[in-house]
Amino acid sequence: MSGILDAILEPRVHDHTPRSEGVRIVEYTRFPRSGPDAGPRLAFAREVTATGMCIGCAEPEPVGSVLRVAVRDLEGRPCPARLARVVRCAPAGEGRHWVGLEELT
Repeated sequence: MSGILDAILEPRVHDHTPRSEGVRIVEYTRFPRSGPDAGPRLAFAREVTATGMCIGCAEPEPVGSVLRVAVRDLEGRPCPARLARVVRCAPAGEGRHWVGLEELT
C-alpha cells in the first residue's frame, strides 16, 4: 500500500492551475449506465481542478469513455455530479489505476 500512498503524497509539478488540497472520495459510474454491473464505484481524487481531476480506482477505464462523477466535500457530502471524459489511464501498482479526467459539464 505504500506505493499508492507515496504517489498520493509525492509533490506534483504541473501547470499553475489551482488544485484542491487533500484526498477526496469520489463516486462514479460509467455514462450512460448499461446493465446491473454499471452501479456506482468508489475512488479517490488526488488532484481536483476546475477542468478535471486524477482519480485512483480499482478498475481501468477506457480512454475516451465518459463517467458521471460526484466528488465528496471534506465533510463527506457528495457535491453535484458532473460528466467527465477519460483522457488517460495508467497502472498505479497493487492492482490500482490512475485515471485522468477532463470535465465536460
